[in-house]
Amino acid sequence: MASHFTLGRVDKDLLDRFSPGLEVISSVGAGYDFVDVDLATQNRQWVTNTPGVVDDATADMTILLLLGTLRNQYAAEYALRHGLTVKHQAGRDPTGMTLGIVGMGGIGKAVAKRAQALGMNIVYHNRKPIQHTLENVVYMPTLDALLEASDVVSIHVPLTTETRHLFGAEQFGKMKPGSYLINTSRGPVVHEDALVSALESGHIAGAGLDVFEYEPKVHPGLLKNMNVSLMPHHGAFTIDTMTKMEDLSLENIDRYLSSGSLVTPVNHFV
Repeated sequence: MASHFTLGRVDKDLLDRFSPGLEVISSVGAGYDFVDVDLATQNRQWVTNTPGVVDDATADMTILLLLGTLRNQYAAEYALRHGLTVKHQAGRDPTGMTLGIVGMGGIGKAVAKRAQALGMNIVYHNRKPIQHTLENVVYMPTLDALLEASDVVSIHVPLTTETRHLFGAEQFGKMKPGSYLINTSRGPVVHEDALVSALESGHIAGAGLDVFEYEPKVHPGLLKNMNVSLMPHHGAFTIDTMTKMEDLSLENIDRYLSSGSLVTPVNHFV
């Protein structure tokens, strides 16, 4: 069982130490970007993850950051805790706002459901439209179209070579003036220098981040910005969800040992 929080990267150096003999790398989490899947596949080593079971907890974290950012929660709490005069900077109501979801997978759909309960309008962008049961959800054929239409943009994509720095200066420039960014996916999807610049200019009004480009390090420009809400990659960090993740990870191992099959394989052999 592997977790990027405790094990670090599962790369050639680590795989060579355990090969031959290593047959399954069972990731305790939905993300598996810390595993060299191509090399594992070349070695005929299975990689599994725990999709689905993290959806609700991560969606809850997304809404927590969204509401906290819209209501300037961090700045107000900081002032109270440090005995400072609370500056009454009015927040924003989510009702009537348009939420743009980038990546309408399990987490994205769970976020959409929660955001609709807050009265938000939902648009989303994937490579192609998906089947879903949500009503009044609009597909945007391009990322640019979504950025131009959204008051809040929430990122829910895996980290790949294609999505690294998916959000940079160009994308922030296409977002509405005074809009907000939420990221609970993977830190390197966002170019943090560009985000800090957009925040400092005021073009982006605020951000809610659970992940960081050089995790666990946080960009100094984010740390000092009172319009940024930060969490230390706790999207799925609840007792209930962690138990489900561990159970599914162990189920993959148990099934492989008993039958040679897997529940949630990431890679496939030719």
